[in-house]
Amino acid sequence: MKYRQVPFITLSEIGCRVWITLSGCNFNCKGCFSNARKPTGKPLTIEELVKLIKRSSQQYYGKLPEEIIITGGEPTLDKDYLLKLTSKLNFAHIILETNAHLLNKKYIKKLVKAGVKEFMVDLKALDDKKHKWYTGFSNKKILKNIKTIQENAKLVIKTLYIPGLVEENEIENIAKFIATINPKIEYRINDFKPMHGLSRNPTINEIEKAHSLAKKHLKNVIISRSCRRESKPLKKKTWITVFPDGTLKRRSTKDYKKRGDS
Repeated sequence: MKYRQVPFITLSEIGCRVWITLSGCNFNCKGCFSNARKPTGKPLTIEELVKLIKRSSQQYYGKLPEEIIITGGEPTLDKDYLLKLTSKLNFAHIILETNAHLLNKKYIKKLVKAGVKEFMVDLKALDDKKHKWYTGFSNKKILKNIKTIQENAKLVIKTLYIPGLVEENEIENIAKFIATINPKIEYRINDFKPMHGLSRNPTINEIEKAHSLAKKHLKNVIISRSCRRESKPLKKKTWITVFPDGTLKRRSTKDYKKRGDS
């Protein structure tokens, strides 16, 4: 019987949307904000996780979720678990948030067949030396997988603006790379939240300059105020965390900063 450790799932207060957080990650990002990078939470079977999603969504929204984002950690770590989980969630629009390093052409096609409609790829850097320094891994496989994803499903790419590492020039280079695949691909620029003593928050001017440079090459560039889904500043900055025992708790960005999770 297959298990993945699940620290929590999250219900959006903006729309009928659920995030599934699967713990464990193959990367070792120096500025990672997630407490799901290392195995944490309760081991859940696919059936237990799907039951938790359905029950909590019905309890909070009065219906099943319209959109489900599978994130982590890194959700692609266990191929069989992810494929079977996705096939059980076909009542919703499924988005897979991934670093794309463990994917390949066959795996991508199987995920699409199982029900993934959209891939949200977190591209840390185009410069391979920077990518290796920040994550511990080369980005060569990721760049190849991005092209394959584009051929098979909707693709969104996002990048953190990290002062001193991933700045305007690097973001423009990423935009140029994306444009060679399809200039209509959605590209999200997120602001880095300082963690582990690395870097600082980028300024509004820095983010806007990066946005302007990326727009020279792409048609759909967004300054994203959320690493997950929303692309505009929100008045309501809370969400509902559901723990594996079914307990619901409203949390805010203050909790996020204290605990380092999302």
